[in-house]
Order: sequence, then C-alpha cells, then structure tokens
Amino acid sequence: MLALPRALIGGFAVAIVLAAAAGAGWWFLLREDNELATNAPAVPAELKQTPASGATAAPGGGLAFNVIPERSEAAYFADEKLAALPLPSTAKGVTNGIEGVFYLAADGLALDPSRPSQFTVNLTTLKSDKDMRDRRVQNQGLETEKYPSATFTVAKVTGYDAAKPAGEEQTLQLTGTMDLHGVQKELTWEAKARREGNVITALATVNFKYADFNIPVLNIAGIVSVQDNVTLQVQIVAQAG
Repeated sequence: MLALPRALIGGFAVAIVLAAAAGAGWWFLLREDNELATNAPAVPAELKQTPASGATAAPGGGLAFNVIPERSEAAYFADEKLAALPLPSTAKGVTNGIEGVFYLAADGLALDPSRPSQFTVNLTTLKSDKDMRDRRVQNQGLETEKYPSATFTVAKVTGYDAAKPAGEEQTLQLTGTMDLHGVQKELTWEAKARREGNVITALATVNFKYADFNIPVLNIAGIVSVQDNVTLQVQIVAQAG
C-alpha cells in the first residue's frame, strides 16, 4: 500500500479542521432563520386620532400620504448555504431609511394617477446582525458608494375592493419600475394594505434574481454562499396631512 507523506496527511488534517471550524462558526455565529412578515402593520392608535380634515389634497382630488420613516422599514431576506452541506439559513438586513409619498384617491386605496407615487430606500443604512455580512453586501454586492439608494415608482395598483369596510386589510398588487444598482426594471409586489382615515399601512413583498439587476451572487471565502435570488419586503406607515 502506498504510504502518504506525513506533510500531506498533516495538510489534509489542517484543511479538514479549518473547514469544520468555518462550518461551526457559520452555524453558531452567522446562521439565521428569519421569517417574512405576513400582514400589514397595525394602524398606530395615536395616528388614528389625527383628524383627516387636515390632510393635504393632491391634484385631481386625491390625498398625499407621506411615509413615516421611524415607523416604516425596508428589508432583504437572503438564503445562505454552507458549501457542500444543505444547512438552511435566511439572513435579514433592515433599515428605517425609507421615504416616499403615495397619492391615493380620497375615498380609498386606489392609486391617484395625477402624480407619481414612489418610495426610496437608503441602502447605505442596511444592517444585519453581522458586520462581516454587511461589509460584503455594501461593498461587493450593492456597491452603495456608487448606488446608494433604490427607488420604486408605482405605475398601477390592482386588486383594490371598494366594497370592503374602511380599515379592513386588502390584498393588492403594485406594479411599477424598480431603479436598483443602476438598472431599471418592471416589478410587481404582492401587498397587504389597510387604511383608516388619513393613515395607511402596507406590507409589500417581491422576489427576484440578483442577475436581474447585475448584482453579484456573494460568498464568504468559498464556504458560505447565497442563493441566486433575494426577497425584498417593505413595511410602511404613511399619513396624509
């Protein structure tokens, strides 16, 4: 039987130990199991008390609903995988750096087409619970020094049921243009939304491939990699007036 040199055996042993250590570090330090939200945020009680009579009217008779950043958030959910092992992990990065205005019909959640409704996310403020992941997302993935923000402009809203009582959650689809990483592409978000007086809340979710926006699929030293698609989710609280 051919005997392997001790140096070669030692090299194999070191490689196995390093791989095991990296795997253990990923499992105990990086691995996450984040879940998507499923419903629009509740309308804050203190905002309900604000009279709708002071709401700002938009051209055409609609109302302008301004996103409240401290009550809203934007997040990404990225599935991660340890090389050669089917170990599940869903990483989440989140920011309150979101602003925008939605122009809606005065009597419901229908879009007012007289002015563009859109929201913008400050990508430089995205944070997960791991600095190493954040650096790779910011520097190698989103390239936020060059593309610091993402903007979605709504072109149409479908699914609105005017017969539903005020305050009841509606299931909607928001179709429009996403401007991300220097690429503009049409996307449709699945949304849950509710309106009470001069307050709207919404949860919108969309999934796409990184390649759609020329974003590279990241990995950590060839040990941990992300899948080729990502889910974005925004939770919005907006107020007219």
